[in-house]
Amino acid sequence: MANQMSLLGKRIFIVEDNASNSTIMKVLLHAAGAIVYNDRYAINTVARIHEAGKIDLIIMDLMLSKGQSGYDVMDEIRKDPELARIPAVVVSASDPGLEMNRARDKGFQGYIPKPINNSTFAKLIASVINGQPVWGDDFNENEYEHF
Repeated sequence: MANQMSLLGKRIFIVEDNASNSTIMKVLLHAAGAIVYNDRYAINTVARIHEAGKIDLIIMDLMLSKGQSGYDVMDEIRKDPELARIPAVVVSASDPGLEMNRARDKGFQGYIPKPINNSTFAKLIASVINGQPVWGDDFNENEYEHF
């Protein structure tokens, strides 16, 4: 039986310093029904997530400005007991061959390489929210019903 994957009403927090990348992700996620929050500068991210309320998923870029990495920001998020269990996925232009194992070790539930595939991105995010890790940008359309 196919899994129905929907982002309707799901609350997603994006940490992405590139405005174009952030906008593309927000548009795709909004179109799938998600409520999206964004932290472009990765400053006080823990406080910003608390301000946003209940979050269903964090999307994290790895190469952030101001000398921070997405791993550094995620370490801070994981230190907060209220936020530690929120699933998170890396969306990055970093070499997946070099970063996927580290992302797993850091507690991420997925890694989606940039540039993102506009036709599968929201479905991959829904998969992670539904407890199915995603390591790469492959998506088997036959396993899921359409939005």
